[in-house]
Amino acid sequence: MKMINTLVAAAAVAIPTLAFAHTTAMSLSTKDATASRMAAEAFYHLEDAVAAGYEPLFDCTDADADGAMGQHYINKTYAMDGTLDVTKPDVLMYEPQADGSMHLVALEYIVFQSQWNGKDAPMMMGHQLQLKHKVGKHEVDPFYELHVWHWRDNPSGMTADYNPSVTCVHAG
Repeated sequence: MKMINTLVAAAAVAIPTLAFAHTTAMSLSTKDATASRMAAEAFYHLEDAVAAGYEPLFDCTDADADGAMGQHYINKTYAMDGTLDVTKPDVLMYEPQADGSMHLVALEYIVFQSQWNGKDAPMMMGHQLQLKHKVGKHEVDPFYELHVWHWRDNPSGMTADYNPSVTCVHAG
């Protein structure tokens, strides 16, 4: 009986972990996805992100039929350091809720083109970062970016820019 209880307890721990690994394995290595998610877990609550130096960037970013990214919060120290570090997400994205709270849905890694020394776009977690000139409708200095949708399933893909399951309808 003791062995059965041990097996049941082990399965209870392993099944959620395996489910997470399965959903992320399609687009990210399990090791990188786990490190990325764990790095941003500390910022699940917006007040913790703000206390750690993240601040709002522009407005809640919405692309109508393609979905939304949500409200970006940027850590300027990370964003301006010219590096990509899976343990230091440059941007966190929150979806405004009807009650005024914010729900963490994704994170973003960025490096500005002017700071990148490679000939090709940078690679991170098995993906080539996309060169961007805008955040939503806002023109910005060219930067490479990679979104990772850890906290909201994205039918468009775990690293897609927009998520049709996210909305800015409750943005202030």
